[in-house]
Amino acid sequence: MTTRLWELSDEIQQLENALALIVDDETLSEAERETKLSETFNQWLSTGESFKVKAEQVARYIRHQEAVSEARKAEARRIRDLASLAENQATRLRRYLTNQMLLSSINRIDGVSTKISLRKKQPTVLLNVPVEELPAEYVRVCDSLKLRSSRN
Repeated sequence: MTTRLWELSDEIQQLENALALIVDDETLSEAERETKLSETFNQWLSTGESFKVKAEQVARYIRHQEAVSEARKAEARRIRDLASLAENQATRLRRYLTNQMLLSSINRIDGVSTKISLRKKQPTVLLNVPVEELPAEYVRVCDSLKLRSSRN
C-alpha cells in the first residue's frame, strides 16, 4: 500500500516544508545547504516523539517520495513518447509535402502565414563504410584520422 502525502503526519509535512525552503534557498552554497539540511533533520529527530515513531514516519515518507518519483518518471516517458510521435508525424508530412511539390513542379508557395520552398541544393549523402573499402578517388582522410586508425 502506498502512503499518500495527505496521510503523512503533520510533523513530516512540516519537516518537508522546512527542507524544501533550505533546498530552494539560492543564497546558500552546496556545503551550507547540506549542513543546514543535516541540522534541520537532526533537530527534528531529537524533539517530540520517540525516535522509533519518527523513523516509521520517515520510512513512510520515503515510500511516498519513491512513488512520486516513479509516477513522474512514467509521465516523463509518456510525454517523450508523445513528442516522438509528433516529431515522426511532422517528418512524414514534410516528406509527403516535398514529394507532392516535386511531382507538381512547384518550387515555392507563398501562403498567408507560411512560406514554403524547396532547396536547390541536394541533400548530403553520408556513407557509413570503412575507409579501406572505398575506391581511392572517394577517400579524403585528414592526418589526425590516419594517425588514429594506424594505432588501432
